[in-house]
Amino acid sequence: MTSEDDKRFAITWKIKNFSYCFYGERQTIDSPEFYAENVRRTKWILQISQEYGLVSHFTVIIKRAEEDYGPASVKLNLQISVLSNKGLTLRRESVENTEFSKGTKKGSLRLLERAVLFATRKEEYLPQDTLTIHCQFWEVGTTTTETERVFVRSEIEVDRKFFLGTVSNFSQINARDSREVQLKMLSSEDESSLFIPDRANLSVIERAEYEETLELHIYFKDNAGEFFSCKICVFDVEGQKLNCGKFDFSYEEYGPRTLQCGLLPTRWDLMAKESLYLPVDTLTLHCEFIIATGNVLDLIKTLLSEEHRDLHAECSSSASVLDDFKNVYSYGVLCDVDLQTVLFKFGARRTGLLLGESQEVWGK
Repeated sequence: MTSEDDKRFAITWKIKNFSYCFYGERQTIDSPEFYAENVRRTKWILQISQEYGLVSHFTVIIKRAEEDYGPASVKLNLQISVLSNKGLTLRRESVENTEFSKGTKKGSLRLLERAVLFATRKEEYLPQDTLTIHCQFWEVGTTTTETERVFVRSEIEVDRKFFLGTVSNFSQINARDSREVQLKMLSSEDESSLFIPDRANLSVIERAEYEETLELHIYFKDNAGEFFSCKICVFDVEGQKLNCGKFDFSYEEYGPRTLQCGLLPTRWDLMAKESLYLPVDTLTLHCEFIIATGNVLDLIKTLLSEEHRDLHAECSSSASVLDDFKNVYSYGVLCDVDLQTVLFKFGARRTGLLLGESQEVWGK
């Protein structure tokens, strides 16, 4: 083995919108193929599969491609890990002296149970709904610590549908009563009929004296999918939104056709500001539904050598050029004119306004 061959290989794979990954018949998701040039010019993919048993869980494996430029078999040591958004190892599996022939799958790492991963430990394992898998391997007998690094990213494509819901005579709803919500679709990124609510009701639930919470029940004609999310807001008279919560639902937990959301503001919270939230005694809700389309987009594939790694880390942790550019305006550097709005006064540059930089200044 030459010194050029004596290198470790490491890949970091980020999967955005992981909660929406296993949609419909999909049971696996593959990373983009990648070459380990310095590990005998072999080609690989990482794969995450959903496995069912007494408890559903996910498994991560590495697979050597059917065809590459490497030898028929190669003996490797490897590690597969799950990382936090700060790069800390949350879970790791190591395999030593294992032989990979072309087309071989090995190196199984079992993730947490599905229910735990998507609920109690979601913030830790899926920050911003992004799973980060790290895998490194090297040929048996390799002594160098120099590492060739690849970074890839996949995104689970989602569709968003927006609905407006109105509830008339809101003040007349009594405890344990429910009222029909009139739903109207505002827009959709996908014009298909998939995931269209059939009807909705708003119920008042009496929790304690002077505390009546609101529950929104939405019913679907068809299966709403393996996993989906719903964001709900209340519109006030000025068109501003009051956040009522984001709700994640899985088929296993709630069944296929019913969505139940406990809204954050109580009935009395809204009644106390009826001129703001209940014009003509009508409550207006804005609902955003998010569901997977079944498509996976491979967004980024970057190869970094060891000597560029520190520079990459430094750049990644520093402020962006856009942030620096905005700070120049914030502190008045290079500004030669003052702009006045109803609420604020700030500096700008005449040349920049003429060239269109005003879009950034005004936050549009």
